[in-house]
Amino acid sequence: MSQLTPEEEDEILKSAPRGTFALLLLLAVLLLAGWAYMFFFMFIENGPVS
Repeated sequence: MSQLTPEEEDEILKSAPRGTFALLLLLAVLLLAGWAYMFFFMFIENGPVS
């Protein structure tokens, strides 16, 4: 395994975790889609409580 120079280490540590942000965004979209499916196709479709 190659050793990183101090400049490379600093660059890595100062950069934003883009992969983590992308994963969080994907999970938020999936959660919102699941909620919308349950709300519109399972809850609203059954009509008001009688």
